[in-house]
Amino acid sequence: MLDQEPDLYIPQDERTLRRLQRRVSDLDRRVRAWAQSVIDILPRGLPLIPEEVDLLSLYLAQQRRLNLELDARNGGDNLRARVGRILPFLSDDEDDWELVQAVHRIVTTRLQSDIERACLSFCRDRDIPPMCEPAIDWRVAIRYLAQDIHRIASRINIRTEYHTSPLRFELALSARDLATEAAARRRDLLTIFAASGESASA
Repeated sequence: MLDQEPDLYIPQDERTLRRLQRRVSDLDRRVRAWAQSVIDILPRGLPLIPEEVDLLSLYLAQQRRLNLELDARNGGDNLRARVGRILPFLSDDEDDWELVQAVHRIVTTRLQSDIERACLSFCRDRDIPPMCEPAIDWRVAIRYLAQDIHRIASRINIRTEYHTSPLRFELALSARDLATEAAARRRDLLTIFAASGESASA
């Protein structure tokens, strides 16, 4: 069983804790692997630097995790409702759903921490304030790129359908257009702070 605090789920026994840890590791591995599989099929020559590709992968994993949570919530609700109508004494799946929520919350925290670290590293290496408006615009452009790529890629079975799916053309076009926008935001960001550095040294 799990104790529930406002934003904290605490396993009451070792067995539940191990189960939680296994499911966290599995979900984290699954969403990151899916994100990498999408990165691998993106068109070559996108105007993204390595740091942006890494950040894009993290945003893709984050979006994948969110969609899996929504699927689990909707599927779980439907299953509980069906079971409850047939076998009322088996309809209480609350503890399992609490565990699922805890798993997703932990993976969310891990991914968000990695995203923040990647953005801070990019800005620190270039002496850019990470919370300035141009840096936020750059970051939002990459997140929007990830969201649109996910929108298309999630409709394709990457392993078995990609090379025959007509959606691969839509994916390529969208990736090129939005990656170009993200690269433009990066160039603006670097230009602004290069100019401010030159002004300060003059």
